[in-house]
Order: sequence, then C-alpha cells, then structure tokens
Amino acid sequence: MRTLIACYSYTGNTMVIAQRISETIDADLTRIQPLKDRWYMIKAIHAYLEKKWPIQDCITDLSEYDCLLLCCPVWAGRAPPGVNQYLSELKNVKGKKLVVMVTMGGNGNQGATDQIKTALEVQGMEFVKKLIINGNDQKSGEWVAKVDEFQDLFRE
Repeated sequence: MRTLIACYSYTGNTMVIAQRISETIDADLTRIQPLKDRWYMIKAIHAYLEKKWPIQDCITDLSEYDCLLLCCPVWAGRAPPGVNQYLSELKNVKGKKLVVMVTMGGNGNQGATDQIKTALEVQGMEFVKKLIINGNDQKSGEWVAKVDEFQDLFRE
C-alpha cells in the first residue's frame, strides 16, 4: 500500500513521530506549513473555530497513493488551521484510505479526529484507524511502542 504521510508540527514533536513512521513503512512525507506564523493563542482560537490558514506548497494530490496518514497536534480540541486548509486542498481522494495520528498535551482528540474524519469521508475517503499520542507518552518514550504497534496496520 503506497502511503503519503502529511504532517503539521508546531514544536517538532509530531514530526519526530511522523518521520519514524515514514522511515519504517517507506512512505512519502509531506510537511504542512502555514505561510505565516501567529501567536499560539490566536492559533488555538482559530483551531477551535475551525478556521483555515494559507499553507506552503506540499503534496495534495493523492492520485499516486492508496492511503493518507494525517499527523497533527490537537489545539483546543480541533485540528490546526493549516491542517484545515490542507484538507480543503486535497485532490483525488475518493476510495483512498485515511489514517489519523494526533499528538496532544491535554484532551480533545475525539473532536479533532472526528473533524478530520468527517471532512474527508464527505470527499469519499475511508477512515481506517487513529492513533493518539499524549504528552505523557512523549515524555516517557512510550510513544515508540504505540507507534511500532500502529505501523503493523501498513504491513497488512
């Protein structure tokens, strides 16, 4: 299964996990980056309001892929504005598989993953699975075992 990993990472924590998965399953990796950075509180408010922000060029055409693994942090219980923009720019997604991996310090993963799932199921994608990595997992290193188990999904 040819997989594209699309990752937004503010602090770099989410990118470390996405890169590990990319290397292990031999997936392509594209980085979602807003054109302009903003103050964190503005980011959280705009995430909560499900706003979109312009992003730099990245891979948005899934015609060469069977699966999209979307990786992002959870802000105010939602996906970041740059991720919202990425979701709206995706092309050739119908019939493709969707996997979501979110990182978070607090709560709200359900809202963020449901938001992503709903936005892409409407376009014809098939939601397969989600992985949640919380702050304790990241600090303790337990995220590695979670990711290793999660990666088995791509080997089937």
